[in-house]
Amino acid sequence: MLLMEKRGISKLDLKRRNRMQILRVIRESGPISRVDVASALEITRAAVTIITNEMIEEGVLVEIGEAPVNTEKLQKGRRKILIDINVNSRFALGATVDEKEVSIGLTNLNSEILDKASMVIDERTTSKDIINYIINTSNEMVENSCLTKDKILGLGVGVVPSMWGKLKIFYKDGVLDFTNFIDKLSSGLDFEIHCGNAIGLMALASNDYRTQNGYQMNTAFIHNGNQVNLAVINKNELSSDYISYTSMIEKYIVCPNGKQYEGYPNGSVKAELSRTAMLNAFYEIYSKDKTPVLYELTEGDKTKINTENVFMALMRGEETVKNLVDDIIAKYTVLLNNLAISHFAKRIVLHNFKLNEKQFDYVKREMIRLVSEEIADRVVLSRLDGKNNFLGGCALIIQDNFYVRGGMQ
Repeated sequence: MLLMEKRGISKLDLKRRNRMQILRVIRESGPISRVDVASALEITRAAVTIITNEMIEEGVLVEIGEAPVNTEKLQKGRRKILIDINVNSRFALGATVDEKEVSIGLTNLNSEILDKASMVIDERTTSKDIINYIINTSNEMVENSCLTKDKILGLGVGVVPSMWGKLKIFYKDGVLDFTNFIDKLSSGLDFEIHCGNAIGLMALASNDYRTQNGYQMNTAFIHNGNQVNLAVINKNELSSDYISYTSMIEKYIVCPNGKQYEGYPNGSVKAELSRTAMLNAFYEIYSKDKTPVLYELTEGDKTKINTENVFMALMRGEETVKNLVDDIIAKYTVLLNNLAISHFAKRIVLHNFKLNEKQFDYVKREMIRLVSEEIADRVVLSRLDGKNNFLGGCALIIQDNFYVRGGMQ
């Protein structure tokens, strides 16, 4: 419901919250009529009309025409006028820092990309290199976009957990403290900067906010990097349990009494399904005699073992490779099945798994065989790749500086 003024809440705060409620309904159900907004919020149409008309005058909302005719429920009088968010009223800069690259981009409110750039990094790349690249590229994008400063919401930055130490991001009183990092970025940027755990932010960027048959779809987002990370979107909001501690998934057990890793239970995700663990599993079987096809494809160099070569060996009938791949898929199936059930996740997004369509089809067929088609159908590949990971940062600044503020500047 829209809030009425009461002690301790200013008129400005009330206005912002009321507008935020309206934006939430439109985001989840739009395009939508004022009548249906009023019904969803259980308030009068007159109140909604006053607020939405003001938002239309500001350019935050836009009327997009009459609602389609429902031939089964023909109504007399004027047809409903639909309103929607004006996705080009404001724009967002986003950046994501992962283990291999820094990606930066500029989008509108609908995450449609106007500009993007990326820089490959490695262990020799310094924190100063990363900060300077974000500053210089962000300024260039704003200058090249021909947008005035008031049209830019700000810069959202996501950093994956394995890069926190390099950028001097630490926990303070149980909360991630980005102060030092933000201060350094602010020295060269003239707009607001918000930061967060990149895993949760990329999950937000992958989220479909529209309701399905009146329900919001819970999503589990799994990132495969130097760490395995999990973020959960519950009713269109990032679960508080996963805002900072996304790597807790590495303690999940996928194989009772399985491999050991110090500090983790036996058969944990860390011990069985981390990138290092899976590579070590292939190293153990790799030889000219045991895996001749894979040996040939990698020219006898185990450092060339990758997803592409593994699946090529599998498709050429390398039984030893197939057995190991199927074993890994079986363990992942245990993990995904448990996530689907424990988090009521109707959608499970795999990010950074580097699978092409044919390889993913093989994985899905194995999952169907092991559990069910209903569970396997929930699993999808992320629409974000390395160069588009910045969409996570855009999602953060759009959420904080547009939706939470009710579209107010």
